[in-house]
Amino acid sequence: MGKKDVAEKLYTENNRIFADIVNYILYDGAEIVRPEHLKEISGEELFLEEETDIDLFVESVASADSTDRQVERGRSTGRNGRRRRQKDYIVQQKYRDVSKQITIRQGHDAVYMLVSLENQSEVHYAMPVRNMLNDSMRYMRQVNQIRSYRMEKQSLGRRDFLSGIDSRDKLLPVITIVILFQNRPWDGPRSIHEMLDIKDPAILKYVQDYKIHVIAPAELSTEELKQFHSSMREVLNFIKYSEDEEKLRQILQEDAGRFNRMEQEAVQLLNLVTGAEIEINTEQEVVDMCKALADMISRERKLGYDSGIEEGREEGREEGQREKSIQIIKRMLAHGYTHADIMEIIGCDSEELLAVARETGEY
Repeated sequence: MGKKDVAEKLYTENNRIFADIVNYILYDGAEIVRPEHLKEISGEELFLEEETDIDLFVESVASADSTDRQVERGRSTGRNGRRRRQKDYIVQQKYRDVSKQITIRQGHDAVYMLVSLENQSEVHYAMPVRNMLNDSMRYMRQVNQIRSYRMEKQSLGRRDFLSGIDSRDKLLPVITIVILFQNRPWDGPRSIHEMLDIKDPAILKYVQDYKIHVIAPAELSTEELKQFHSSMREVLNFIKYSEDEEKLRQILQEDAGRFNRMEQEAVQLLNLVTGAEIEINTEQEVVDMCKALADMISRERKLGYDSGIEEGREEGREEGQREKSIQIIKRMLAHGYTHADIMEIIGCDSEELLAVARETGEY
C-alpha cells in the first residue's frame, strides 16, 4: 500500500465517517446508520475457480489494483487420487479497502447488510467489472457458510443437496461504494452496459447490468455536500476546490466552526491527496484548518516576498555594475581608446558602446 492508500483507509475505517458515507448513498444524508450499528468484518475474499481463457481478462482487471492478487495454481484430480481429467484451478484472493456489517434494529426486527468501500486515488476504468466480481465473491461466501452449517446439522433434503441451501435461506445484501479522492470528475463507466460495445436494446435487455455507486468531490453540489455530517463534508469540499485559493478561503470562512476542529487523520489525508502542507501538532487531537491554512498561505507569500526582495537586490547590483561600466567607457573614450580596445577590455557589445559614444559626442 502507498501512503495515500493507507491514509484513505485509516480515515474511512472510522465508524463515524463510514456511517456518514453510507447514509449519504442510501438515505440522502439522513442519519439512519449510526457508528454503533457497525461491525468490522474481514475484507479478504477467497474464491476457487476453474481456469479458463476468460481468466486472462479477469486477472488483468484484478491486477489493476495492488490489493488484488492471485495466490495459488494447481491441478484437480478424481476420487482416490485417480486423475480423471486434469483441470487447472486458481485461488483468487482479494481485499476490500474497508468492509463492515451493518445491523439496524427496527422494533422486533432488524436490517442487516454488508457494505464495502473502495477508495480510489485515480479513476478505475474497469470498476463495474471489479465490483461485480468482488460482490459476487461476497455472496458466494455467504452461500458456502450456509452450506457448511446445513451439512454440519445434516438438515439438507434430497432436493437441496446440490445447492447446499434450501428455499428458506436468505442472503444479506452486499453494497460497494466507490470514493474518488481527487478533484476531477469520474469519467469512467458506471455500469457494465457502459462498458459494452453494443447499443442494441433487444440484446441489452438480456444482459444483466451492474451499476456502481461513486462519490466524486468534483461532481457534488453545495446541497449534496451538506448531506454529510462528519468531517467528510470538509474533506470532500477541500479536495473539490484544492486548486482554487479564493474559493478555499471562502468555504473556510463560511464553515469556520467545522474546519477549526478537523481530525488529524482527515488533515493527513488532505495533505497527501491535494499536496497541501498543513502543519499538524501531534500533541493535539484536532487541527484548526482555518489557522493552519492561513499560516501556510502567509509562509508562501513571505517566501515570495523575500524572493522578490532578493531579486530586486540582484537587479540593483546589476544596474550598479552597468553604471560603473558606462563611466569607465566614457573615460576610455575621452582618453582616445579605440572602440575595439574598449569592447575587448570592458566586455561590452558594440550597441552598448555606440549608445555611450553618442551620449558623450565621441561617435
